[in-house]
Amino acid sequence: MPDPTATPTTAPAPARASSAATATGTARGKCAAAAPARGSAGGNERESGHRNEVVVAGRITAEPYVRELASGDRLTTWRISIARAPAQQRPNQSADPITCVSFHKAVEERTRQWRLGDVVQVSGVLRRRFWRSPKGSASVVEIEARTVQRISRCPDSSGTGSES
Repeated sequence: MPDPTATPTTAPAPARASSAATATGTARGKCAAAAPARGSAGGNERESGHRNEVVVAGRITAEPYVRELASGDRLTTWRISIARAPAQQRPNQSADPITCVSFHKAVEERTRQWRLGDVVQVSGVLRRRFWRSPKGSASVVEIEARTVQRISRCPDSSGTGSES
C-alpha cells in the first residue's frame, strides 16, 4: 500500500509497449518498446525514466588545468575527493577520487581560481570515455560538469572570499 505521507515525484509516465513488441516478446526480458529510437529527428529522445544527473561536493585534489584539443575545443580537467560516511568507509579508502571535466567556457572561468584543498560542488552528468593505449583499450568514468561552485576556500590558499 502506498505511503500517504510520501512526496509525489514528477517522474515521466512509463512508455507503453506497442502491440507488435508485446506480441513478439524480447530477449532476456527487456522491453523492445523501451529501446531508444535510432536515427530519429533531433536525436534528443531518451528511454522513459532514464536520467543522468550528478551532484557531488568534495575537496580539490588536482587543480583545474585547461588543454586545447586538436579540434580546437578547450577541455578543463580537475579531480575532487569525496569523503565517505564513516559507516561506508573501507580499509584504506575513506574517500572517492572523482575526475571532472568540462567543455564549457563558463566552467573554465569559474575554476580558474580554485586551489588544492578548496571545497567545491559540481553538477553534471556521468560519462564513460574510451580510447586505445599501447596496452590495449582503456576507459574512464568522469563527471562532465555543467555548473560548478566553490563552497569554501582552503585556509592555506591565497586570495579572499569564498565565492567564485
